[in-house]
Formats: sequence, structure tokens, C-alpha cells
Amino acid sequence: MDIYVWVLSFLIIFMLHNLEEIITIERWFQKTYPRISKRIPSFAQKELKKYKDITSAQFSIVVFVFSVFASALILIAVNTQHYYLFLGVTLFFALNIFTHPLQALYLRCYTPGVLTSLLLIIPYYSLFFYHFYKTDMLSLNSIVGSIIVMVFLIPVFLLSHKIGEKWS
Repeated sequence: MDIYVWVLSFLIIFMLHNLEEIITIERWFQKTYPRISKRIPSFAQKELKKYKDITSAQFSIVVFVFSVFASALILIAVNTQHYYLFLGVTLFFALNIFTHPLQALYLRCYTPGVLTSLLLIIPYYSLFFYHFYKTDMLSLNSIVGSIIVMVFLIPVFLLSHKIGEKWS
């Protein structure tokens, strides 16, 4: 499969996953979180309490800001053929693969993002990593480069949350 198909597929899946979260997060925090909050470990509760009043509009800003940076990196990757940039973005997003299903299993309820994680993200990454491995795109250099990109994306992710918090 061509790299452009992987990039386009990633963008579609990224968008659909984020749309699922945007649509469901506010209602989940209003309806489900109070009911299951006792099941959440105290260290995680402290972090979640910061977001319990987040609106879908605020979360949309978080997604938008992060998406601008991720899209810029993907565009640069495609234009320069430095695919470690794309790999870094996809690996950063891959950290999300198991969080939603594990949260849903642990809490025994729907969590925002779990449906697209199970139906789209896990199958995509299964094929994606197999393809990247098979085509030798998973080299030591691409892995090191992608880790650097992932480290760069951490402050971008945190900044996007700060900007989302300020948005009212």
C-alpha cells in the first residue's frame, strides 16, 4: 500500500476518533462520571477533576490546536519524504490505542473514544505497523526520529489543553 493511503487513512481515523470524543465528552462527564467516580484511582481522579467541567466546545479547541501541529508535521513529512515525522505523529496517537478500551473495561462503562479505538484505530495500527516493518520503514533512524517528534508533541499537547481551558 502506498504511503499516501496510510497518511490519508490516518487523517480520517484521527478525525473520526476526535469527533467521537468531542460529541461524547461533555455528556459523559455530566452523566457517567459522577456515577463511576468512586471506581477511579485517586491519582487519576485528581487529573480528571480538572476536566470534569470541560465543554465540547473547549475540547474542540484542544483537538483543533493539536491537529494544526500534527497536520503541519504530516504535510512536511509527505513533501520532504521524511516519514519519521509521520511515524512520530502516529506513534503519539498510538499511545491512545489501549487507554480507551482499558478504561472502559476497568470502569465497566462506555468511555469517550472507545468505539473508534476498537473499530478503527486498533485495526489500522495492526496493518500500519506490519506494513512499516515489512517495507523497512521501521529503521533505527526512523524510530529515533519519531521519538524526538513524540517528545516535541508532548508540550504541544499540554499547550492545546491550556488553550482549551482558557476558551469559554
